[in-house]
Amino acid sequence: MTAEQPDEPGAATPEAATPEVPAPPPVIVDEVLASLRRLRGRTRVRVRAGLLGEAVEAMTAVGFQVARFDSGDGVLGRLREIIPQDARVVYQPCAAGRALQVHEVLRAEGRDIVVLPDDAERVGQNGSWREHLLGAQFGVTGATALVADTGSVALAEELGFGRAASNVPPVHIALALADSVVETILDAAVIARGYAALHLDRPLPRYLSLISGPSKTADIGFQLVPGMHGPRAAHVLIWDHPKGTGTGDDALRTWVLA
Repeated sequence: MTAEQPDEPGAATPEAATPEVPAPPPVIVDEVLASLRRLRGRTRVRVRAGLLGEAVEAMTAVGFQVARFDSGDGVLGRLREIIPQDARVVYQPCAAGRALQVHEVLRAEGRDIVVLPDDAERVGQNGSWREHLLGAQFGVTGATALVADTGSVALAEELGFGRAASNVPPVHIALALADSVVETILDAAVIARGYAALHLDRPLPRYLSLISGPSKTADIGFQLVPGMHGPRAAHVLIWDHPKGTGTGDDALRTWVLA
């Protein structure tokens, strides 16, 4: 037998075979729209029976500070109370925030607010986002859904900036519209799937956060300590205003946005 000779310097090395990655399943938009239409119809009936009130009770029970407002001015007023002037804020654009021009209002009043990229933007690697997040005192996001059964805020997204804004600063504020409420986590998953299919052209979003109150742990001495692994305070501000009306395709596309 002849021993194999080592490759000479600079000799080409055979490339290893690259395993095939299965393609993601196709996004079946008609099926997604049909699922959303059924869910929206069912949820409307439950909302008339007090589903939003049940969600507020459940969110309060898990530690959220929850407030409902008939007007956008009420939401802005509560934001001013929570976030002092000169505070550092990171803001993930959302439906309620856009409608109320939240970042323009807060910035005009002297708060240092950084607007994070949303999923419609194409963002490369940029270390400055980390610096802004670590230096922020408040994180403001939207809410893809409010889950009545568990008192959770669901947040579906592609880039993960909302996840960071809801976890890194010591105070998280979620801005929600009234028709974001659903009964169960499975319902929230239907909306998340709808968001991915209708806005990202993907079968599922890259991130789905389920936030159930502020961070807390009792690992050490069975003493409950807030803020160990995330925000020590979490607010949900609900504006009694719909994202959209009806069950047409365009209305459903709007409904699944945070």
